[in-house]
Amino acid sequence: MSRRLIACEHCDYLHVEEDIPAGSVACCARCGSPLYSSEQTRFDKPLAFALTALLLFVIANIYPVLTFGMEGRVETNTLASGVLTFWDEGFPFLAFMVAVTSILAPLLLIVAHIYVLVPIWLDTSWPGMQKVWRVLAVVRPWSMLDVFLIGLLVALTKLTDFAQVIAGPAFVAICCLIPTVLLMNVSLDGRAVWRRIAPKSLRYPDQDDLKPVHEEGGVEARHHGLLSCHTCAMVVIEDPSGHTKCPRCGDAVHQRKARSLSRAWALLLTAIILYVPANVFPIMKVTYLGKSEADTILSGVAALTAAGEWPIAIVVFTASILVPIVKIVLLGWVYLATYLGLSGPLRERTMIYRITELVGRWSMVDVFMVSILAALVKLGNIASVHPGFGAVAFCGVVILTMVSAMAFDPRLIWDRAGMRTSVISFGSDRAEKQGTPS
Repeated sequence: MSRRLIACEHCDYLHVEEDIPAGSVACCARCGSPLYSSEQTRFDKPLAFALTALLLFVIANIYPVLTFGMEGRVETNTLASGVLTFWDEGFPFLAFMVAVTSILAPLLLIVAHIYVLVPIWLDTSWPGMQKVWRVLAVVRPWSMLDVFLIGLLVALTKLTDFAQVIAGPAFVAICCLIPTVLLMNVSLDGRAVWRRIAPKSLRYPDQDDLKPVHEEGGVEARHHGLLSCHTCAMVVIEDPSGHTKCPRCGDAVHQRKARSLSRAWALLLTAIILYVPANVFPIMKVTYLGKSEADTILSGVAALTAAGEWPIAIVVFTASILVPIVKIVLLGWVYLATYLGLSGPLRERTMIYRITELVGRWSMVDVFMVSILAALVKLGNIASVHPGFGAVAFCGVVILTMVSAMAFDPRLIWDRAGMRTSVISFGSDRAEKQGTPS
């Protein structure tokens, strides 16, 4: 049985890592955040999914996604078409973000899994495995092919009303790629990977490394001179010099993120400012049979509603209007409560932060939809779509709120509230266990 220490990344509460039943998830005893799932030691299954995902990704990028036909003219688009169109139209920021989220990040995610899992499966070692696996912590939130698919469906709904649209091989590949990547992630235990690629002589801190704490509140890692690596979640003994590096992944480890609250506030306030032009200015300009019309986010939802496409309209309204507003409000409340050091429902506040951190990426639906339409509908005065400044502002809102949530250190919620509990006995303290599917 493992007796290693593990600290919650959301509240810094220390636990003893224990074996848990298959299909279970260990959660923090204080804030309820997931700590780890039951260990899975098989690597052949996720490797098979990763290789399949790479094949599907190649197909998705080589073949057409959609074929658009109108008045005897035909246009096709690929995954890269939206990137090139944004660049040609003078929107380099949109081109960069669409390229990163729909092509580069998914490719890096898949290739990194293959590069690390192949030598593990062959029981050997390749150079730079720790660095490659460390990249995933940065890349994973920016891989948005699932969001791209929703944008693709919205674009398809808009086009079928006045033109013939045929789904290409890449469309089918994308539909298969998304669940394949999901299965790749679900079937792989990140802890098991880190332990296989870690240095053989690595020693994990355990109960013997705990310092005697004579004051209340000795439940946090920092009270025992311990730090939690934000990349691989290993508990690390703090270097007295203040320059601590994780011995497992090599990343720099800090007690708390530097200037976390101020940086999170600055990014969120900038997103609030951009939210106004994102909704006032058109996200695209549509020309149909010589008549041009500017389309904002709200008018796009209204058009879908008028066409009777209620399910798609609800998805777009939720992702593009409701989610950004709710996320800005909730993050602002969390930041303000943290700044003021309010106590109150700290567990619920942490859960709200976790949820807002996860759902923000879905607001990219409208940006992907514009990239698909602009790349596909290029028939001059007969029918054409051009991106507008509103798309730039809206993309800025989505990215800034995501980066703001990433910059914020949720452990400050508990630090500033002056959370005080009695010293725990680590020999008997256990993480909560929830019977959720692995």
